[in-house]
Amino acid sequence: MTDVLVTGAAGGLGGALVGALVARGDRVVAIDRVRPERDDVSAYTLDLADEEAVAGALADAAGRGLEIRHVVAIAGGALPGEKTGADLAELPLAVFRASLELNLVTAWITLRAALPHLRRPEGDRSITLTTSTDALASYGLPAYAAAKAGLIGLVNSLAGPLGGDGIRINAVAPGDVPTDRNVREWGHVPGWYDRLRESAPLGRLGTPEDIAAAYLALIDMRHVTGQVIVVDGGQTVSRPSS
Repeated sequence: MTDVLVTGAAGGLGGALVGALVARGDRVVAIDRVRPERDDVSAYTLDLADEEAVAGALADAAGRGLEIRHVVAIAGGALPGEKTGADLAELPLAVFRASLELNLVTAWITLRAALPHLRRPEGDRSITLTTSTDALASYGLPAYAAAKAGLIGLVNSLAGPLGGDGIRINAVAPGDVPTDRNVREWGHVPGWYDRLRESAPLGRLGTPEDIAAAYLALIDMRHVTGQVIVVDGGQTVSRPSS
């Protein structure tokens, strides 16, 4: 049993990971703007952009005997204003900045707040960030892609310094998973997921459980750091036109 912090814990990917962690006996500190619909986790409902609130939640968890050894930062996503933009080269600056805050800055706030807790115990400890295949290939969504590429930069820049403390840092890069939120926000593009499914090399789209399995693997692989694990079923190999 180990204690794991999960951000974005009430979403599609986060919910799948929380369920998998609890099922194997781990204790979960769950942070999201929406409270997860379960009572077997230590849940904190807050905005991850609020640095003091995040630090306070982790201090409260520690005060109740939870010793966080692994952090999985999932919170984020492409903003609807970017998904529906007609000319992405003219994406409003406000949307661009909001995407950086939502996807990159909140991950940095989480990482900074968690580090004092991760540095206390000995043994294996890790941080796993959530980037995206949008940061690896030309799919559009420039603000989202830039923010997610920034997370890869964090992995590359921190693997060495954190390694000196015995802390691993990696990232998972999911492909386009048809969660309820994604299906809703891509609804303005007829047949989007149908075409994506038809072109998938494995013949199906990924599920939240597929991505959760990658998070679990990175928690358990004690000699892996500085890596980005792509979990897209080959979507970066073949992509339908929009």
